[in-house]
Amino acid sequence: MKRTFALCLFSLAAALPAFTSLSAHAAAEVAGRHGVAPIQVKAQLYRAWLNGTTAADEKDSYPSAPSDRAEVSASRCSYVMSHPGASEFPAITRSVCTQ
Repeated sequence: MKRTFALCLFSLAAALPAFTSLSAHAAAEVAGRHGVAPIQVKAQLYRAWLNGTTAADEKDSYPSAPSDRAEVSASRCSYVMSHPGASEFPAITRSVCTQ
């Protein structure tokens, strides 16, 4: 009985640092690793996608801007405007696509 109780206490003591680090990790996810919330990053990436300025859009033409950036942006805006459910950020869509 004493041995079982001692093993139980020992396993709880060993698991305590793991629980502490889990709660700290969860708190870090809310604010993000560098103090930016994940939703802010997602919104910035969405704006870059609509503008045609993602790394994938510019990889072949770096350091110059791609010549078809305006066409790419217009095509993406046209798609998102015709499919309202495709946008998680309607305010960004309106600000980028109505310029």
